[in-house]
Amino acid sequence: MNKIIISLFLTGLLFGSGPCIASCGPFLITYIAGTKKTISKGVMVYILFSVARISVYVALSLAIFFLSRFAIERLLGGLYKYVLILGGGFIIIIGLFMVFGKKLEFNFWQSLYKNLLERDKKSIFTVGLIIGLLPCAPLLSILSYVGLISRTWLSSLLYSLSFGIGTFVSPLIMLTILAGIIPRIFLEKKAIYSSIFSLICGLTIIFLGIQLIWRAF
Repeated sequence: MNKIIISLFLTGLLFGSGPCIASCGPFLITYIAGTKKTISKGVMVYILFSVARISVYVALSLAIFFLSRFAIERLLGGLYKYVLILGGGFIIIIGLFMVFGKKLEFNFWQSLYKNLLERDKKSIFTVGLIIGLLPCAPLLSILSYVGLISRTWLSSLLYSLSFGIGTFVSPLIMLTILAGIIPRIFLEKKAIYSSIFSLICGLTIIFLGIQLIWRAF
């Protein structure tokens, strides 16, 4: 059992150094830099996002253990399109908030801005869940492996956690720290540079959201 835990942790390290950076990096880095997070707040965003993503990995591996991979693939296949559309729309809204900020004085806009961007823990956790619910083929294979080799639900839990922790300890942590440094450089310059940078980051996040929706069709 210990050998399996260690091997899955190492697999998570490799996975976190490749596919995870490609799938999670663009949003996280752009979001942290665009919202002018400090280094400590940027790391907290990464932790919260990762906890949400890993919780989905655990849930999927347990579901495979109880139901089988075939059943889960059918379930995910049915939900995939809707998760892409809703998830993409949610990410686009975050991007719009970054572009316009508090400039729009509608009460509804101000309320959403405060809850989704200023108090953004729920937003980051939600995006983490969305990314976790859209596993790539290699990830689904690993979670299937975990579900199939597990003799009990507890072993499935431990195996998926060890893999998830491995993905957490990835170079993406250093990139989020770097993303927390970038806003300071712009804040030391003229305010217009900071505004332009936020605009670029917001538009980038909108583009990422559109890409998710596009994948649904």
